[in-house]
Amino acid sequence: MAEETVYRHAVEGLFIRSLGARLTPELKLKLKEAGLDLDGKLDRGVPRLVFAKALKVASKHLYPNLDETEGFRQLGIGMIKGIELTLIGKALTAMWPLFGPERVLSRMQESFATVNNYLKTGLTTHAKNHHVVTMSQCNGNPGYTRGIIEAGLTKAGAKNLRVEPFDWDGNACSFRVQWD
Repeated sequence: MAEETVYRHAVEGLFIRSLGARLTPELKLKLKEAGLDLDGKLDRGVPRLVFAKALKVASKHLYPNLDETEGFRQLGIGMIKGIELTLIGKALTAMWPLFGPERVLSRMQESFATVNNYLKTGLTTHAKNHHVVTMSQCNGNPGYTRGIIEAGLTKAGAKNLRVEPFDWDGNACSFRVQWD
């Protein structure tokens, strides 16, 4: 099996585009010490464990007054904002309100497949606007994925959105996703 890898465009989207001016020399150094050298060549991407460690470093550095889960959540929200800063991402996310949250959520597995080579997702629909999302890997904290889901579905028009993680085992996690 190939090494679990987060693709270069996803790493750059979060750590360069999304963070922007908040990617200080101090944070870049901490990320480099964690194994993520943003000044070096990322080749195809970075190993999942390096990405997970970098998320933790960035969360602690950028959100020192928040608990770890909320810091990870803010990074996930930022990832969607980073996608909107790219030409393709801007066009894609502009379509989300037209698609609506149901369709955006149903295409989540395909979306995550474009950012890494290891994540397996599942979607169980219990009722309209009530779903359970399963993720095989949450890279150290379910807050990051929660933030991605929240920001994406909010952009798609979900009102009074609730995303509640449960059954996190240190890797896999499930999320109850509901909106009005």
